[in-house]
Amino acid sequence: EALAQAFQVNRSTVVTALEELKAEGMIESTMGSGSVISNNTWSLLASTPPPDWLGYVQAGVHPPNVPTIQDINRYEPDPSFIRLGTGELSPKLIPMKKMEDVLDGLRGKMTHLGYSEPKGLLPLRQAISRYLRGRGVEASPASILVVSGAIQALQLISLGILHQGSSILLEQPSYLYSLPMFQSSGMRLVGVSMDQEGIRPEALARQKKVQNGALLYTIPSYHNPTGTLMTDERRQQLLSVCEQERLPVLEDDVYGELWLDQPGPLPLKARDQHGLVLYLGSLSKTLSPGLRIG
Repeated sequence: EALAQAFQVNRSTVVTALEELKAEGMIESTMGSGSVISNNTWSLLASTPPPDWLGYVQAGVHPPNVPTIQDINRYEPDPSFIRLGTGELSPKLIPMKKMEDVLDGLRGKMTHLGYSEPKGLLPLRQAISRYLRGRGVEASPASILVVSGAIQALQLISLGILHQGSSILLEQPSYLYSLPMFQSSGMRLVGVSMDQEGIRPEALARQKKVQNGALLYTIPSYHNPTGTLMTDERRQQLLSVCEQERLPVLEDDVYGELWLDQPGPLPLKARDQHGLVLYLGSLSKTLSPGLRIG
């Protein structure tokens, strides 16, 4: 009766609720002693099956990596393996001493630890602008967007400027096939054949017409996975086709500084006279993969 008064309900409602709790094993009733909470209440709660997280992953917009990629990611941290799939420099080539000197010089100057501008820290964008000028690319700090690595840039492009159902033209083979971001955004990858000089312009023009390509993704310098270095002449031919077909270009130049004997040809962006090329760079391949700055 006290429970009925406390909750302002009918006594029969309290009796029904207690019977439900008893049926579920949450309480125990003893003649003359009333009802008490069962000792195994938490065991009953813990026996409830957890969410099917694997099902959530498989049903997500971004599909999980294929099993081969998952195996590579799992085994790479093992020091007994030679890591051929990470696309990074030998630790011996990373300028550790130079980086230590730079960090030492920043003591007492760490004033940019809060939120910065949406495009990224202005001094960093100014430094990137000066660096790109040395590669023939004129890009003002206002036109530069700092991201957490080149992959985030690809994801932003797939979500921000392309329509679902778009056809993305790219070299065949291409590193991009191993990344799900464009497919997850409802887009198709359409391969364009290559030769020893890079992607074939005539094949590109044909695929643009047949597949109604919305964008060309290309790695002209040290193409992944073939290592092909697109020649100067081929780059100009490629740009001419894209200008004629009004086909925007996403130039992935994250490997552009990894030359051995002499620098490669100027990036496509350095030849771009019509604002046709989106230029993608990264510090991960030359300074430190752990920085995740692109």
